[in-house]
Amino acid sequence: MLPPSFEPISQRSQLTLPHNARVAVWVVMNVEHFTFGKLGTAIQPHLNSYPEIANYGWRDYGNRVGIWRLLDLFAELEIPVTAAVNGEICTLYPEIMTAMRQHNWEIMAHGINNSTGHSGMDKEKETKLIQQTLDLLKQSTGKLPKGWLTPGFSVTESTFELLYQAGIVYTADWVNDDQPYWYPLPNGRLLAIPYTIEANDISLCLSNRFSGADFAGAIIDQFEQLWHDGESQGRVMAIGLHPFIVGQPLRLKYLKQCLLHIKNKSETWLTTGEGIYEWMSQNIGVVDKTN
Repeated sequence: MLPPSFEPISQRSQLTLPHNARVAVWVVMNVEHFTFGKLGTAIQPHLNSYPEIANYGWRDYGNRVGIWRLLDLFAELEIPVTAAVNGEICTLYPEIMTAMRQHNWEIMAHGINNSTGHSGMDKEKETKLIQQTLDLLKQSTGKLPKGWLTPGFSVTESTFELLYQAGIVYTADWVNDDQPYWYPLPNGRLLAIPYTIEANDISLCLSNRFSGADFAGAIIDQFEQLWHDGESQGRVMAIGLHPFIVGQPLRLKYLKQCLLHIKNKSETWLTTGEGIYEWMSQNIGVVDKTN
């Protein structure tokens, strides 16, 4: 696997977006299952005895309670969502899958669970794991996901090639740009749609320990700069969210504040990963091989 070739944004042809938008905003809601007994994302990392139930319970709150607040919020605001979903959500939390379908959230594949990274896997094992994940999501939704985000960005040398072979057409694993670009592969290419570690509730709320108000302010600051940049060159903004963080009662109103700010700004395209992929494909003449 090679890193993407370098192309400074100042030397690119102009990226135009639908409706003359300056910036495309896609919200990525990470809907995840963490295996009990394994350490994972933690709000109190020092609580690491075995079996460790405090951080597990905090994460579990997202699926038991937080996601339901978020479903209601995004329905109220009429903002589309791309859900990065672990395959095991389909069997362990079928009610969540049903609710996301009913709310028309796009389902993007996010590995089998969030305790199983791909790093160190041989090609055969990774192939089976990718196919198992996609089969579960397709069985639940009736549709093969178009996009993929690897748990913890734990890719292997083979990940992107295997994803392409399995029918995936875009990846959210690259956080190195403000525009989508085509990632070349031996027999094709994937669209790399910019994801984010910065405008992400894990970084802002856990690593930086921002208050709810500071979190909202950071999301707005990110958006405003990209909106300004987009006057001359279209941009894409991702917002990375997790139900066990922004679905907590103390943060929900601040999430609503920053989303309303974005929604009410002119020349803004609120969309999904699939929407961005379709736009790029139609405007560059690339055929969607999953159809």
